[in-house]
Amino acid sequence: MSHPASKNSSGPRQRAQVNPRLDKSLAAYMAAATAAGVSMLAAQPAEAKIVFTPANTTIPLHGSLPLDLNNDGINDFVFSNFFYGQASHLYVDQQAPANQVFHLGAALPAGVRIGNRGSFVDNALMAFQDSRSGILSSYSGPWKDAHQRFLGLKFSVNGETHFGWARLTVTAKGGISATLTGYAYETVPNRPIVTGKISGPDIASPVDPAAMLTPFDTSATLGMLARGADSLAIWRRDGEAAVP
Repeated sequence: MSHPASKNSSGPRQRAQVNPRLDKSLAAYMAAATAAGVSMLAAQPAEAKIVFTPANTTIPLHGSLPLDLNNDGINDFVFSNFFYGQASHLYVDQQAPANQVFHLGAALPAGVRIGNRGSFVDNALMAFQDSRSGILSSYSGPWKDAHQRFLGLKFSVNGETHFGWARLTVTAKGGISATLTGYAYETVPNRPIVTGKISGPDIASPVDPAAMLTPFDTSATLGMLARGADSLAIWRRDGEAAVP
């Protein structure tokens, strides 16, 4: 007498058959998901890091002060506080061809974004004071009586562009007196920096740098012409720097 096979038979199980089309779709989905995950990881931007260096250094009259923004031993800019005839000039100049000054050397408030969208020049006249017989006859420039204002800067590190700022206070009393009170730069190449920000990610700023400029006359004055070729050459260079 034969007995029907038991429902709980321990015989070999048969593998469930998957529709070939579904199998291919799952494989394609997994491959796409994996690729997307890898690309997302690869696309993560480098973490922004601002390096701030406090300072309290006077730019000496008849002298200069170099500025090494990233403290790598290479001077990026130089501030000159020089005196020709009876006039004082506070000047900032590049120390490498790729280094430049933001927005004609404007004295910016905190919160201004420094980046590729701005205009840059190689050097800038920050302040000009003309005195005759000990009497102040004129005092002008974007840094006239600027207190804790910011100079936007662009400079090159190993062939890559970085942005930074320098903070200064400028007064005029018997000659221009300027003090560097701190500076900072963004470690990520081509990443903008916001003036006054010393840590954390940068944010966009609605402040228009053009509105922060103090108007001043860049034309050659009779006094500058009277002081000879040196002063005229400075005026000509300033005029070229002022062209947008």
